[in-house]
Amino acid sequence: MLTDARIPRVIYIGTRMRDFTSNERQLLSDRKQQFEPFLEEMLPVLADFADRIGIENSHLIAADPDVFLPPIAEFMREQMVAPNDRSWIVTRLGYFIGEVLNKRLGGCWFINEWPETRYFLHYVVGQFDDGSRPNAMVDPFEIANAFVAAPPGRDLSKLIAEVESACRTHPRK
Repeated sequence: MLTDARIPRVIYIGTRMRDFTSNERQLLSDRKQQFEPFLEEMLPVLADFADRIGIENSHLIAADPDVFLPPIAEFMREQMVAPNDRSWIVTRLGYFIGEVLNKRLGGCWFINEWPETRYFLHYVVGQFDDGSRPNAMVDPFEIANAFVAAPPGRDLSKLIAEVESACRTHPRK
């Protein structure tokens, strides 16, 4: 279990919004241009990941990611991730975590345009339509990064369940 209190896994957007700086406007423009390619690479990246760890029917990973969660969780449980492999695995786990949450909660990927939030200008999942907190959003890559940083014995299924639960409940005051 990840217990690092410095890493909030779910944030809730409010209604206040300031104007963007010129640098933020440029970064937002760049992010918007990169968004379609980001989404288009997801399925082949996830399928390749599943293939590499020996999971059959990898082409179905985006259609029903929960089916792939147990073998991916088992594979990752005791993995020692070398520094030069970290970015590779965090990218794949980030995509995977995002897709699991989107399927479970009826969400989607989007660019966070709320300047006062921790995930400003990040690709996030949220806009959940299953009765969850409608203003909850998650950066799956931050979750993946924290997960990979945890010592072996980590539990991806439990972590995703904790994040899902946080998306379904009201934020602490």
